[in-house]
Amino acid sequence: MNLFIVSDIHGMYKQFDKILQHWDEESLLVILGDMIDRGEYSYQVVQRVMSLQQEFPDKVIVLKGNHEDMLMYYVDGRMKDPTPFLVNGGIEMLRSFIKGIDEEAVTHNAEILKTQFATEIDFLRNARHYYQYGKLLITHAGFDSTAENWQDTSEQDFLWIREHYLQPNQTGLINIFGHTPTRNMHKIDDIWISPCQSYIGIDGGCAYGGQLNALLISEQGEILETFVEHSDK
Repeated sequence: MNLFIVSDIHGMYKQFDKILQHWDEESLLVILGDMIDRGEYSYQVVQRVMSLQQEFPDKVIVLKGNHEDMLMYYVDGRMKDPTPFLVNGGIEMLRSFIKGIDEEAVTHNAEILKTQFATEIDFLRNARHYYQYGKLLITHAGFDSTAENWQDTSEQDFLWIREHYLQPNQTGLINIFGHTPTRNMHKIDDIWISPCQSYIGIDGGCAYGGQLNALLISEQGEILETFVEHSDK
């Protein structure tokens, strides 16, 4: 089966809606996390992904990103200081969920999310940390490429790791990941492929004025097509 993979939507609903028009509904749709924060339409993106998973339960795979992870710390009251969450797009996320928000009522807003949006929070909380299919290892951020067995990677590393692709990939799998904008790897927002062709980065930095990338790839790792929707930021 082929896989249609999208990453780091970050509330950019218009671009996400357009990129979905290229999904044939026969391929697996894989969302690599960071659906929320930064853009204006986190709520709409989450609702769309939930609706797709309900409509196509065997065809839609959803991974958690580090921004969903930060949100869980926020709503669970595990953040002594919520500033990192809020300044990294959390305030835009809150505005999209809570109408007439009082941005100063930090604890109250967390409680609203936990109670009035419990279904959405549970959906994001229970997203996968990785997905392996055929010769593909699909992650949000990457995996511990120094570990003898990639499955020993911690949950935090699956969500937060940086520059894992600088180490040799000894898994025998092709790792497709988001999290790190591809402009950091080759100075442009297009999909990045490592010289060894065993790492593929797809985060086009749409929320930063770049583009939303999607990748159609076979389970054996053959890239069949790529798709781009440019940011309007």
